[in-house]
Amino acid sequence: MSSRILLTILHDFLIFAISFFLALWIRLDLTNAMILYKDLWYFQFFFSFTNIFLLKYMGLYHGIWRYASLHEIKSIIQSVLISTLILIGIFFIIFRLENIPRSFPIFLFIISIFGVTGPRVIYRIFKDYLKKNELKKIPILVFGDNSSAENFIRFTKQNNDSPYEVIGLIGLKENAVGRRIHNIPIIASIHRIESVTSFLKKSSTDKLPQRIIISDPKTKPKVLELIYIFSQQNGLAIGMLPKISDLSSKESSNRFEANPIVIEDVLGRKQKVNDPNMLKDISGKKILVTGAGGSIGSELSKQIYRLKPKLLILLEQNEYSLFKISSVLTKNTLASLTDIRDTKKMEDILSFHKPDYIFHTAALKHITFVEDEPLEALKTNFLATVKLCQLCKLLKLKKMIFISTDKAVNPSNVMGASKRLCEKYIQKISKNSKETIFTIVRFGNVLGSTGSVVPLFEKQINHGGPITITHPKVKRYFMTIREAVELVLISSQLKVKENGEIYILEMGDSIFIKDLAKRMILLSGRTEDEIKIEYTGLRKGEKMNEQLFFNNEKISKTTVDGILSTNSKLFNVEIESFNKLVLEIQSHGKNNNIKIFRDLLPEYSKDEN
Repeated sequence: MSSRILLTILHDFLIFAISFFLALWIRLDLTNAMILYKDLWYFQFFFSFTNIFLLKYMGLYHGIWRYASLHEIKSIIQSVLISTLILIGIFFIIFRLENIPRSFPIFLFIISIFGVTGPRVIYRIFKDYLKKNELKKIPILVFGDNSSAENFIRFTKQNNDSPYEVIGLIGLKENAVGRRIHNIPIIASIHRIESVTSFLKKSSTDKLPQRIIISDPKTKPKVLELIYIFSQQNGLAIGMLPKISDLSSKESSNRFEANPIVIEDVLGRKQKVNDPNMLKDISGKKILVTGAGGSIGSELSKQIYRLKPKLLILLEQNEYSLFKISSVLTKNTLASLTDIRDTKKMEDILSFHKPDYIFHTAALKHITFVEDEPLEALKTNFLATVKLCQLCKLLKLKKMIFISTDKAVNPSNVMGASKRLCEKYIQKISKNSKETIFTIVRFGNVLGSTGSVVPLFEKQINHGGPITITHPKVKRYFMTIREAVELVLISSQLKVKENGEIYILEMGDSIFIKDLAKRMILLSGRTEDEIKIEYTGLRKGEKMNEQLFFNNEKISKTTVDGILSTNSKLFNVEIESFNKLVLEIQSHGKNNNIKIFRDLLPEYSKDEN
């Protein structure tokens, strides 16, 4: 028997013994209570032992106070009732109840119940209060007003380890609207689901729902379609409760695997969405995507593909990545195993197909590797971009969209500096470009991308931890790949104020990486006691905080929510300086080109900003 169980038994034994004396004292004055107690004291131990035996028989001592519920209280009431009746029977046989106050058993019953249940209830309330204040839950809507929905709501309310907080219900029938289940309002019916929008407008920012949970796995396909369309229009993730039979279908193992992590939940905010009609101009056009097998490039290709372009050209230098994306996108698609550093092949492809839009996502992005091989970064990120821009102008292609990064703002590493160099070059050459429109889209980290923290943290959680973070104060901007790519596509359709315009995607507030890690631990069903967080120190070239724009950049809003723009040309550089750097990269080694590289970027600093 564990020490915890022994302490619990000792606690209950003392409570029952004290209750015996208190019941006499309440009924009689202290003097008379002491006189009667001298004759009955040994029955005190009989009462206590009887209760301990009954409670152990009912399995109470195998429970955990942290999860004390009505089941435990019911067992205590049954035990005290039985032991009190037995005690009355013994008093009748021995004393014929003479000199025994008739109200004594009633007081004994009441005091014993409150004495044993009170500490358990207080302990649970205290632990629940601490847990509630420690964890920020994800606000959700639940579709359904059936028993499954009721069970789920009750579970989320009673179990503080649940990551979800139900704030509203979508019912099946109109006459159910306005009614409540466990004090959660039914805000709309499925037939008038659009009325949920008014509820969303009234919700406070921290209570905006991020997800819709479907409570009934047997929901009809037409209803599912309505919910899916609504969730997409409002930037909500969508999920479904499992069947009861599925809950026990897993094979037993030494430990549970972490539940699959939903990226929208990790994001911690409602996603921005826009009118898909803004993208209709892409339909029937020739579109080329560089780096089409990467995280951004592949999602960009998938969204473009759904818009039914005349031809989608996928350029990718990694054979496996190209195979994966081209096996999914087959109709009106050309897959080309091409390195964007191969200028001759790039010229052949562009001159033959003459694409209307070029989305340039290809780049070396891993900070540590790029820091060790700066020349490779300059060849891929800068030189290849220069050649691509020159080809676009030469062939008079309609539009090129360059994908930049928040690391280009006050860069402290080679990757960010190379991207900033591209921004400055594009702004410079676009000034005299009449046929080709050049735009730049700058945004921060995308959740779930290759090399991002989300898949890394998920893998570490599944292996039992620890989660490794470079520094407790590191903060980053985040958005989902789908959201970022959708805004990139929409920005390509905006009318530019000036060629070379930089579009900046609004990404909300930057968040601490440690908070993201804690949120993922919560979503996986684990605790921070089970999955530890360790700090390893900042990596070479890593900044504590990222920025989306320079302090001196003049930022203005566009016609689209979530997209800002700037035409500010800071640290102006003449085109001859860029040409000189190109020659240096082509003809010299790593040590010879770094100086001119730095000269072109006075904003580039290894120091933390």
